[in-house]
Amino acid sequence: MDENKAKSPIETTVNPGVVEQLEQIKNAVPSTSQRLFDFLAANLKPIAVGCGVIILAAAAYSGVTHWRASQAAKAADALGVILIEKTDPAARVQALEDFLKSAPDALKPTAQLELAAAAMIGKQYDKAVSAWTALEASPSADMKAMAGIGHAKSLTLSGKPQEALTLLETLKGTAPESYKQAITRQIAVAAEAAGNTQVASAAYAELAGVAEGAGKPFFEFKANQLKPKS
Repeated sequence: MDENKAKSPIETTVNPGVVEQLEQIKNAVPSTSQRLFDFLAANLKPIAVGCGVIILAAAAYSGVTHWRASQAAKAADALGVILIEKTDPAARVQALEDFLKSAPDALKPTAQLELAAAAMIGKQYDKAVSAWTALEASPSADMKAMAGIGHAKSLTLSGKPQEALTLLETLKGTAPESYKQAITRQIAVAAEAAGNTQVASAAYAELAGVAEGAGKPFFEFKANQLKPKS
């Protein structure tokens, strides 16, 4: 049988530039659209709609991208309004909690940081702890360290210094070197509040060993004051 005669009439009507254009668009969009383009590539000849399919797909993708961008812009504007208008700590905490319910992932860390700060100012330490805990899940080592310090400080201020001390001692072993001194400060404060004078004295002595200027005498004084009497 003649192979040319065996071909479907539909196949012979396909625009020869369609596949090439499809590949160009496929390479220009994120992998999340892979299944859509795989479908189009597999069914392009059977459905025989030529360049119209590609134009339609590109338009649909463009529309979704534009919608997502506009939603992100609206969310950023909403967060900005909260930070400008909500000056009362309690009102800011409530507004940020509401915002976070539907916030884009890209804005959540900023909103959580603002929530933690506002909650601490407003002495809503349980809400501050929740915000810091969420930030501790960050893949960033810097953010983990900052959030851990904030978390511990919130625990100490809420009357849970022993919990704070346990958190800080673990954090000190994993945090980047640049955060070690700040963590040691919090260890000294939490240990003293928890009545653990030995750990507190050792932490203040460590701080005195690296401190310069006016802070050094204070750390030395605290280290000697809290040093267990033999």
